Amino acid sequence: MNKSSIVLTALLLMGLISLGCNGGPPIPKSFPVQGEVTLDGKPMPSGEVIFVSVAEGIRDTVKVADGKFSGEVLAGDRKVEIRSYIAKAGNTKMYGADAEPSYVNIIPKKYNEETELTATVKESDDNSFSFQVTSN
Repeated sequence: MNKSSIVLTALLLMGLISLGCNGGPPIPKSFPVQGEVTLDGKPMPSGEVIFVSVAEGIRDTVKVADGKFSGEVLAGDRKVEIRSYIAKAGNTKMYGADAEPSYVNIIPKKYNEETELTATVKESDDNSFSFQVTSN
């Protein structure tokens, strides 16, 4: 291999490498959200608030503890789902005394699968929300 072939090969490799480094769409930026969730007028003990982007269907989940939540989600118009789970005894007939519990969502579908709750997450640090849900 002569000197010009080596230089040409090196230039081609550098070009291919630079294409690989700059490809792909930019990663969207997340913004802080915080707030509270009440269940029947009291702080929801545990659960999650799920912000679902209306356009893309992207889901950002933020944990709830003692009625409070905070985390980071993508900006934009979002549907909001609220969920809280309790343990239900496992199937001891099939699996014996060591049966793993299953978890049941205690929040009605109108606040999750069939939600009409919405939020607009702004491209700022000022995204505070309050959600009141009932168990019936």
